[in-house]
Amino acid sequence: MRKLPVLRTLKSFEAVAGFSSFTHAAATLGLTHGAISHQIRALEDWLGKAVFERHSGGVRLTEDGERLRTVCAQAFSLLEEECSRIRRQRKERSITVGSSATFLAQWILPRIEAFSEKHPDSVLNFQTCTDVAALRSGRVDALIVGELVPSPDDLVGIHLMGDVIGPVCAPGKSSLPQGAKDIPTSMMLHAESRLGAWTEWGTAMGIDVGSRGGRRFETLSLAIQAARGGLGFAISPEILVRDDLGAGRLVAPLGFVAVERATWVYIAQTQAMARDVAAFLQWLCEEAAKFVHTPGTSGRE
Repeated sequence: MRKLPVLRTLKSFEAVAGFSSFTHAAATLGLTHGAISHQIRALEDWLGKAVFERHSGGVRLTEDGERLRTVCAQAFSLLEEECSRIRRQRKERSITVGSSATFLAQWILPRIEAFSEKHPDSVLNFQTCTDVAALRSGRVDALIVGELVPSPDDLVGIHLMGDVIGPVCAPGKSSLPQGAKDIPTSMMLHAESRLGAWTEWGTAMGIDVGSRGGRRFETLSLAIQAARGGLGFAISPEILVRDDLGAGRLVAPLGFVAVERATWVYIAQTQAMARDVAAFLQWLCEEAAKFVHTPGTSGRE
């Protein structure tokens, strides 16, 4: 049994703290002034301390009251978010997926129709978000990230795939590089979200890649688009460009190499048994399994 005061006394306390007035708090909660006063007295009796200082102009919080107000705001916000999430699920069985804009645009959205056809009653929503706090607060139901989450005791993590990366460019280039050192730094395209990608690729290839030149783009998706347009070479995970390679929009003249990074999907422990979330995870894993890297794949005719 939790050792807490009666919940309605905390709700009344939060209202009084917000208005600095018993009268306004009573009107907001639909109670009488006497009822609010009684609940605040009951709370102070339970705590053994005053949470308000009374004065002629109203009330002000004590030091203990200030701390209690902060905690109440956090606790009630979490309760509100979780209750709202449960109500939304009951009404439309929706799933909100958080992912980087690039992974969403390059990989999820082009194949999401297959999930919708298989699960027509599940509504998928998307947010360009990779912050684990959004998962823990319930703002998203599944989070796809390119890194391990530290101490995920409250989360379930599933390894989707290891990353293999390489430079890609438009197929119409007159002279494709024959070796890793044949790409001039002026033709390197950089994504602000992965500024170390060229160095990471060079390390995996066992060479020193000078990567200070070239052009910068806000996202990897924009850098890939620039590569399609013939502006140079973008370092990309193979999974994000395999459709482009297959369609001939891009080529990977030097192939791809494995790096010490992977793509993971996380859900909250409390969502592990949710039917729609489980269905989405199963579909995601099945799609990821289709993208096993073949050594030496280059996308070059």
